[in-house]
Amino acid sequence: MHVLLVALLVAIVAGILEWDIYGWGQTMISRPVVAGPIMGLILGDMKTGLYIGATIEMMYLGTIPVGAAIPPDPTAATAIATSIAILSGIDPKAAPALAVPVAMAAQSLQMLIWTGNVGLTHKADKYAEAGNIKGMEKIHITGSFLFFLQGFVPAFVATLFGVSAVKLVIQHIPTWFMNGLTVAGGMLPALGFAMLFTMMSSKKLLPYFIIGFVVAAFFKATLIAAAALGVGAMLLHLNKFEKSEA
Repeated sequence: MHVLLVALLVAIVAGILEWDIYGWGQTMISRPVVAGPIMGLILGDMKTGLYIGATIEMMYLGTIPVGAAIPPDPTAATAIATSIAILSGIDPKAAPALAVPVAMAAQSLQMLIWTGNVGLTHKADKYAEAGNIKGMEKIHITGSFLFFLQGFVPAFVATLFGVSAVKLVIQHIPTWFMNGLTVAGGMLPALGFAMLFTMMSSKKLLPYFIIGFVVAAFFKATLIAAAALGVGAMLLHLNKFEKSEA
């Protein structure tokens, strides 16, 4: 019963996090860097949740839905990877590697939900023609609630059946393989940042990137110091831009 209650709790939280995107205007709790600590707080290990959430956030920094192009789902990936890592005791550094297949599976589920919502939209059109406001409201709520299920169902199944399976695998998995997952988990954020840099790269902004990289890598600057330097560089760039426009 304890396992069932934990799975229900994780699934409800995952559903609420997922619902944020299409439910009430996206308050950004669906972002991995927020979803991870929330899931960690629920399971009593906020530090692990923050680590996994921040790592997955880096993986999907430049991934956004555009029109009908549905990217892998980072919210479900964060919720499930965090819960499995905390409940099974897997190394948090290896957990992001688990997030990739989860995000792909959730992507397929979201495509199914969007397809189903097409039928609901046609039904809403009929209610609109008949002037049935309450019917339109029910269709809207139903279509929105499906996205709660997008987070709830995979998280419930993964937590209820996946944790014990992961524990069993960990007991028999070779050390070299776990080390490989750890290395892969560390490389994935760099890949995500590289994809974002490819989309946003500019010859005018490249010097700032080089300076920031050198300061962080060779002078061991803290995140706060690097961020402060970045803000300063941004202000200098904006001031120069405004003067050139004047």
